[in-house]
Amino acid sequence: MNSIISVDQWTLFGLIFVTIFVVLGLAEFIRNYFNKPPESTRKFVHIFIGLIICFCPLLFKAKYQLITLSSLFIAINTYLLLSKKFKSMNATSRKSYGTIYFPFSVLILSIFWWDKPISFILSILVLTLSDPIAAIFGSQQSYKFTPWIDKKSIRGSSAMFGSSFLIVLLGTDLLLKFYGSNFSIPIPTLLGLGIFTALSATLAESVSCKGSDNLSIPIITFISYEIYLINFSHGTLIDLHLWTALSIIIFSYSYKKESLSISGAIGGYILGIIIFGSGGWNWIIPLILFFISSSILSHFNRKEKSQRNLLQILSNGGLATIFAIENIFIKSSFSLIFYLSAIAAATADTWGTEVGFHSKSKPKLIFSKKLVPKGTSGSITLLGTIGSIIGAILIAVLGQIIFSHKNIFLPIAIAGISGSVFDSFLGRFFQAKYLCKECGEHSEDNNHCDLPALRISGLKIIDNNMVNFLNTLCGGIMGYFFWTIVSQ
Repeated sequence: MNSIISVDQWTLFGLIFVTIFVVLGLAEFIRNYFNKPPESTRKFVHIFIGLIICFCPLLFKAKYQLITLSSLFIAINTYLLLSKKFKSMNATSRKSYGTIYFPFSVLILSIFWWDKPISFILSILVLTLSDPIAAIFGSQQSYKFTPWIDKKSIRGSSAMFGSSFLIVLLGTDLLLKFYGSNFSIPIPTLLGLGIFTALSATLAESVSCKGSDNLSIPIITFISYEIYLINFSHGTLIDLHLWTALSIIIFSYSYKKESLSISGAIGGYILGIIIFGSGGWNWIIPLILFFISSSILSHFNRKEKSQRNLLQILSNGGLATIFAIENIFIKSSFSLIFYLSAIAAATADTWGTEVGFHSKSKPKLIFSKKLVPKGTSGSITLLGTIGSIIGAILIAVLGQIIFSHKNIFLPIAIAGISGSVFDSFLGRFFQAKYLCKECGEHSEDNNHCDLPALRISGLKIIDNNMVNFLNTLCGGIMGYFFWTIVSQ
């Protein structure tokens, strides 16, 4: 990648570093001496620094300067946030870690996708301009809804979509001309690219909290943009459009039937888009099977409606999605095996829990003969164990049929079962357990009867979502380990 300025790269780095600090100092000066609200100066800093970062792919020949710059500001901004200095940058009406998330997102983009400057620039530009625009328009509307934790508005989300659409539409055309690319995008495709990317960016922003939109917006925008272009170049846009429409129907229906919360439906849509973009129908079918089977089993077992939220969606499918992202850019057996193994582990655990619900005998704590009440973390039943094995085998059989990959069945099956066993192990020995001060009931949640509960055992960080995530991680590791053995 060529630079548009013939200056020593590290000298240029120093100039940008100093410029950013000048901007921070100027914002602090404006806040103190002109009595401007911190929110407005924070937006000023956000936009100005964001525009500087947008120009970096044009200024630097390699990624090392931007990696260094973003790493430094992760450390600097963490210190400033903890020390409560530079209120012009950190002061908001809510608790926010956005000043840390921003350089972290730049760091990720720089490390992995520096060689895709157009996508890089546009994803940062959407964050830099569309996010503040959404905040400005959203503040003008009194009616708010809460898709996740932070409140949002229809007007703000509409502004986010519209501005993101225009940035992608106009930015793509201008940057392709600037780089002298021979890659031609027809107007209908360009419009589809804008809509698809803007929708992903808007949904990512809607479920953000505590400033996490500074991380989710550029990453999701970048991946969505690349997915659409890849499918365009491969001639598979019809399939992508079909899945997009189908997934909107599926997750809207799941929300209507109260299987998913708003955040869960949005998270499911985004993860589904990424996974489909990774490998089309072959990659999405195992996830569909997991989602549908777990929803059906949960529906028949629960007397009360239990809506899966964003965190629960991410804990079960987040790791699989990470390897799907890897597969978008680097096709390898490694990402496929890890992906299927993680799905198998999540399926085995869910089937074990839901099928075990019908057991007529009391469950026992794993590695023990002690009988415990139904639903106790770390407990197992014979029926639940059978269900877990069936769930793991189901994904293994499906993976073998779809991918026709040599020696794939046994590693995936072992991965699923191993993950489920590990889940029960964590549930018994490490998962946090609480006692409600109001009603005296034992719970896995740190809040009960709308009051903070007393932790009586386990580690605070190891909640049910963390257990589910570690379950998929264990499954992925075990699957790949056994695959390397059987493949020799």
